[in-house]
Amino acid sequence: MTGIRKRVTIGFLSIVVLLFFSGLVSLYELNHMSTDIESILASNKRSIELSETMLDAIRANDRAVVSYVILCDTSYVDSCRVTSEAVRAKIAQARGESNKSAAALFDSLDHSAMHLEQVVEQLLVSRAVEQQVLSRQNDTLVTQHSFNSRQWYDKVYLPAYNVTSNSIMQVMSNAQTALTPRAERLSRNAYRAVTPVFISLVVMIAILLMFYYFIVVAVIKPIVAMNNSLGDTIRYRIPFSVKAESRDEMRELQEKIESVVNNPKGQK
Repeated sequence: MTGIRKRVTIGFLSIVVLLFFSGLVSLYELNHMSTDIESILASNKRSIELSETMLDAIRANDRAVVSYVILCDTSYVDSCRVTSEAVRAKIAQARGESNKSAAALFDSLDHSAMHLEQVVEQLLVSRAVEQQVLSRQNDTLVTQHSFNSRQWYDKVYLPAYNVTSNSIMQVMSNAQTALTPRAERLSRNAYRAVTPVFISLVVMIAILLMFYYFIVVAVIKPIVAMNNSLGDTIRYRIPFSVKAESRDEMRELQEKIESVVNNPKGQK
């Protein structure tokens, strides 16, 4: 393999090899980036789900307390205890699936949830005693107790509820913030995935420009010169002569044409 054929083959093989390896690198980076995206989305979804379960549990506790204290529905006594325990259970579950960086937030959340549970338990115990007293009192005292229940809810339960609810929101916010470094790494991976393609594009443009120059100088220009000289030889009997600077197949073709055209008798 010599001359033009060798150059063209090497050039096209270079492009193929370049595309192959740049494609492999981009595919690897895109696959890695896809894994990171799935992991980030899964972590984000799970943190939201855990936060929602904690919020649902504390809201259920609030509804049970309101029904029992404000609406005086004694059927919610057990529900107050059950929902308080559910809040602690959901917090423990979320702590088990969270990273160590949120340990301090979960400690604060667990403390506020424990205080909320104690507030509810104290209410249930005091109400159990008060119910025995109220059963022997008149309607006026019952009305006064109902008013005190609203004060207890506003001044005792509601602040503890708000503190616990805010702690849950802080845990949720921390979970979202913890995803920021991973998102930044994902952004860097995106640039790393695009960079090989960009470099390959620049190199391919350079190779194609070299090909264009090579084909024009080594192929098209000699062919045009031989075509013009051969036309002059046919029309005006001018000896076929082309100045060829190359030493490849085009030079061999020129010499053979020159030999045939300029020495027709010698070829018989």
